[in-house]
Amino acid sequence: MPNQQVSHWRKFHEDEDGLEAIQVVMIVAIAAIVLIAVMTIGQEVFQWLRDKWNELKGEDIG
Repeated sequence: MPNQQVSHWRKFHEDEDGLEAIQVVMIVAIAAIVLIAVMTIGQEVFQWLRDKWNELKGEDIG
C-alpha cells in the first residue's frame, strides 16, 4: 500500500511540466480576455470623453 502511494505521488510530480504548460496557456487566455474587454469598454469611454470635450468647446462661430 505505501509503495502505491509513493508511486502515485512520483507520477504526479513527473507530470508537473504538463501542468506548467496548461498554466501558461490559461494566463495567456485570461490576458486576451482582459485585453478584449478593455478595448471594448475603452471605445465607449473615449467616445464619451470626445462628446464631453465637444460639449465644453461649444460651436465654432468663427
